[in-house]
Amino acid sequence: MIDSGYIQNLGLLQRALKKIGLNFSKIRHIFYTHNHIDHISAALTIRNYSGAKLYGKENMAAKIGNYLDHMQYFQRGENRLIYKAISNFELRKSYIDIADKERKKLNQAYAKTHKVNPILKMDIELVEGDVIDIGDKLIGFLHTPGHNLWHLTPYIVGEGIYFTGDLVLSNISSIYAEIDGNLADYLKSLERLSHLPIKRLLPAHGQEPNDPHKAIKTLHKTLLILERGVIRRLKNSQYDLNDLALEAMGDKVKNSPYFVVALAIIHSILLKLKEQNMIKIIEVDPPYEKYEWIGEMDA
Repeated sequence: MIDSGYIQNLGLLQRALKKIGLNFSKIRHIFYTHNHIDHISAALTIRNYSGAKLYGKENMAAKIGNYLDHMQYFQRGENRLIYKAISNFELRKSYIDIADKERKKLNQAYAKTHKVNPILKMDIELVEGDVIDIGDKLIGFLHTPGHNLWHLTPYIVGEGIYFTGDLVLSNISSIYAEIDGNLADYLKSLERLSHLPIKRLLPAHGQEPNDPHKAIKTLHKTLLILERGVIRRLKNSQYDLNDLALEAMGDKVKNSPYFVVALAIIHSILLKLKEQNMIKIIEVDPPYEKYEWIGEMDA
């Protein structure tokens, strides 16, 4: 199995396995692409249902430790983005309250069972180049950071089938540079995949693309278009993160569950430009800030 999903969805996972003639007792290996909640939170209780070995990137589990504490850390990171982006106190609070409700759902799911060990633990820690024999297949692993520091792309050796987790989706993936993502690494990982003999690309969310290499190229191009748009706007005026995100992604994200994701993507672009000494941060009323163009890069 590649990832085990939300703890709240274990029942759905059981029913999905049943439809293909399986159950938890028959699962021998669970490979985790990365440690985000929708991919790995079920790992804290899945040992009660399955004797499968759990695999993840080397040092990931030790770094995360108590997963509930880690989710509070992640939430603080999301909150930082909101505080950086929005100066209005009431508007800030409304967005933070939405995020708090989602985190409470997770805590309630864990609280319903006494069979949860909140300490994340992998049985086998993977590094790039490892190959795991699962019986009739060999599974290899690429370290593909960017969406997440620990992100792995498992693949079936010799068959050209790659499980890309959240690296390549039908839409733009989140890049939380405030927490564990990095746009420059993300672009490098996409570039690397684009040269591999991929026959099938299986993302964690959405439909399998008909043309894997076209999907990778489109995602890479979209991120560069967004970056050029940020540069163009900043060359004309100072902007804050909120206005940059809404102009780049459209007003439709303003009241959607993807608002913080939009902030995160644009923020990752800003940090990349900051590292290149192309912009400076204007501390208007910390933590609220604006950005100003100082570089000479052609948009």
